[in-house]
Amino acid sequence: MRKHRHLVAMVAALSTCLFANAAFAAAPSGVTLNGVRIGARDVSALARFYQSAFGMHEVQRIQTPQFLEIMLDFGSTQEAAKANNGADVVIMQRDADDGKDTMAHVVFTVTNIDAVVAAVKAAGGRMERDPFAFGDTGIRIGMGIDPAGNHFELIQFPPAR
Repeated sequence: MRKHRHLVAMVAALSTCLFANAAFAAAPSGVTLNGVRIGARDVSALARFYQSAFGMHEVQRIQTPQFLEIMLDFGSTQEAAKANNGADVVIMQRDADDGKDTMAHVVFTVTNIDAVVAAVKAAGGRMERDPFAFGDTGIRIGMGIDPAGNHFELIQFPPAR
């Protein structure tokens, strides 16, 4: 039964994404995705996980004696990541690594889901649900959890023909 609830949740999430993309044309101009914010007790350690597992680079750090926030983005080098205008993964401090917020998660599009899963595990993360085929669409999806308890999703689309 748990397996079916997860599939229903995935279908609902995909439907929401498709609806959101269809509705995007109606969004006010100038609205873009800025980033995804996740939390961890050890912000630096979690940043290292995302750097190691997904090849991201630190693009900004905000630090006070009481607070640390690290922004990450994609690029072949740190300079390229800083120049990337895409959305950032923003890691901020939180009190617990309990993973209780299972709906909020980072979604990564990947070209080799099996290689990314291996990198996730090598970097200290785990897969909550190993990659599976999404019907007969050619899409593969996997659900993982980073070392701080944040959930993430991997999506591999079929190769363009």
